[in-house]
Amino acid sequence: MISLRLYYLWFFIICLLLSLVAGVFAAILPNSIAGVLTAIPYLIAMIYVLFKFLKQQRRAPSPQEKIRFSLGFSLIFWGYNALGLLSGLFIFARKDPEIWQNFLLYLKQPQFLFVVIAMWLMVAIPLYLITFWFYGAQAQRMANKMFN
Repeated sequence: MISLRLYYLWFFIICLLLSLVAGVFAAILPNSIAGVLTAIPYLIAMIYVLFKFLKQQRRAPSPQEKIRFSLGFSLIFWGYNALGLLSGLFIFARKDPEIWQNFLLYLKQPQFLFVVIAMWLMVAIPLYLITFWFYGAQAQRMANKMFN
């Protein structure tokens, strides 16, 4: 099995840059449309990394690699999103400490936590499943078409 670190790095860089661009568009667009932009950077980065993998390895990912890609991409995507949330809170809480206090109060509310977790799962599970499928059957079809 090959090391996937470089592919993870490519995914992180592309996804982060596209998330920044999508964030600018999300600020301009109405909320109903802007919510869709959450998944676009992930999907574009995932597809780009798959093409890069196929061209370099000249094969589809193995079942173990498929699982590692799916978990790794999810952890990278949600990790930097959580880090962005916390860093934003820290930056704005320096000028207004009430922001941090309100955030901590919200975390103590079960209803708030339930809504946040439900919304997170509504995005996280489909992204994981799409990656798992795309790096499996779809990647095999793409590899067959590209190299056979």
